[in-house]
Amino acid sequence: MSFVRAAICALLAALLVLPAPVEGPGGLKIIVLQGDGATNNIKTKTATQPAVEVRDEQDKPVPGAEVVFHLPPAGPSGVFHGWMRTQTTRTNPQGQAFANGLAPNEDPGRFHIRVTAVSGKSTGTAAISQTNVRNGGSGQEAAKSRRGLWILLGVIAAAAIAGGVVAAGGDGDSSGSGTPVSITPGPVTVGGPR
Repeated sequence: MSFVRAAICALLAALLVLPAPVEGPGGLKIIVLQGDGATNNIKTKTATQPAVEVRDEQDKPVPGAEVVFHLPPAGPSGVFHGWMRTQTTRTNPQGQAFANGLAPNEDPGRFHIRVTAVSGKSTGTAAISQTNVRNGGSGQEAAKSRRGLWILLGVIAAAAIAGGVVAAGGDGDSSGSGTPVSITPGPVTVGGPR
């Protein structure tokens, strides 16, 4: 049974832990100028357009750097110009880059816009946090938008357990004297804080 626990822990760790960006020699620093902490209105389809400034290791603006704004593919998020999940642009002479055409999707809740910058062999990353709300929003809407994530995690955990049970079953030379194991997933329920 410890194999199953280890498999579940490894799977959940891989899903939930994102590596911290590593800035190597000559790394770029991305400063968020606009959009961090912004609230986007789902009903009116209005959003705060993200803007960043890219600086080198001497803290000087980097003109001409390629900057990509990445939106999450599912859950609370948005689109650029009606359908795109990424927008690529270049920094101006002051090292600033602006995304435009951002509109929220229909899912209320918090999300992060991942920003990457490249200039020559130097790179940098940053995250811009925004929240989609309906008419001022509520915490209950954000909790409902996470329901799909919890269902997905439950299905993945059940699959990991089933895979561990099958893997622990041996090499096929068993005499069949082992105890059969059955897994019956129950209903998934998600509720707000109590």
